[in-house]
Amino acid sequence: MPVSFSPRGGLFLDRDGVVNVDRGYVHRPDQIEFVPGVFDLGRTAMRLNLPIMVITNQAGIARALYSPAQFHDLMDWMAARFAREGVAIARIEHSPWFPPGLTPPEGSELLAEWVRDSWWRKPGAGMVRRAAMAVGVDPAQSVLVGDRAGDIAAGREAGVRATIQFVPETPSPALDLVPDTPPGPAPDFGADYRCRRHEEVIEILERLYG
Repeated sequence: MPVSFSPRGGLFLDRDGVVNVDRGYVHRPDQIEFVPGVFDLGRTAMRLNLPIMVITNQAGIARALYSPAQFHDLMDWMAARFAREGVAIARIEHSPWFPPGLTPPEGSELLAEWVRDSWWRKPGAGMVRRAAMAVGVDPAQSVLVGDRAGDIAAGREAGVRATIQFVPETPSPALDLVPDTPPGPAPDFGADYRCRRHEEVIEILERLYG
C-alpha cells in the first residue's frame, strides 16, 4: 500500500556538524558548541512553516561510548536550548546501529546488540521517512541539510525536494575520529547546494519557500 504524506514540507537537519560542532561522539551539554547561525536558521524555518526534524547517526551507542539514556538526556537539553531561542524541534530520530562491514577505530569496543545493517542508519532513508510520517510532512516538499555523504544519500533516497551539503568554514575536530570520513578538504557529495554558513542555508530556504 503506497505511503501518503501531508502536502507540506519540513526541514531535516543532521546533528553533529550542522546543529553543533562535531567534536566526536559528544554526549554531555558541556561538550556542545552550537554552529553559528543555527538558531537563526531554526527561526527562519518556523516563520516559513517548516517543522524542524533532527536525524542523527549515533554509533557511539554501539561503541559503548555513551548510553541511550545519555543520548536522550542530551537531546532533551538541546531541544530546551532551542526552545529558549524561540525554536521548536518537532522530531528527533537517531540510529544507534554500527554496520558490520565498517571497521571501527583501533581499540574500539562494539556492543553486539547494536551491530547490524539497518535502513534506519544513514545513508538509509528510514529516519527521514519515519520523522516525516510522525510530524506530517512530505519529503518531496522538504529540505535536508547534512555535512556527510550519508546525509545527502539519505535525503536522495527519501526523495526530498532539495539536499544541502553543509561545509563548515572551520574543519570539524572530529574528522579523524570517524572511520567513514575521508581526510582532506570536504569532497562534493553531489548535493543540490553547498553552503559554508547557515546564512546561506537561510537564503536557500527563503528562495524555495518565501
